[in-house]
Amino acid sequence: MWTYEYSVTANCTPQDVWACYADPSVWPEWDAEIKELTLEGPFAAGVAGTMSLHHLPPMALTVTVVLPHAEFRTETRMPDGTLIRFVYLLAAPDGGGARITHRVEIEGPAAGTEFGDSVAAPVPDTLRKLARVADARARRA
Repeated sequence: MWTYEYSVTANCTPQDVWACYADPSVWPEWDAEIKELTLEGPFAAGVAGTMSLHHLPPMALTVTVVLPHAEFRTETRMPDGTLIRFVYLLAAPDGGGARITHRVEIEGPAAGTEFGDSVAAPVPDTLRKLARVADARARRA
């Protein structure tokens, strides 16, 4: 299995970040790779959806774990059998704010460094933007 993890700290609370996760229409605001994300039901474990990226055809995904204000996971199976799992973690550090961690896990034929690096490359910018979006939404609330 190939794995990559990156974290940032936002000024807002984990609940504020969670609000950005739980509303799929907000995802394109904080993830420049996503054109649109649709889910076939509420944001909950077991719900399937479609993620449309700017540079790839739409891909099916499944939300596999949802622990409100703490963690959720999605999985996407590629045509060659490769499994891409995104793990989204939230914590409240002692100094306040929200610690946001995204982990990418890849299993299967394309689990090598070249493919993994291409999937993980946008994660740092995505997390910094997520922190800014969640902070701004929290200030407006």
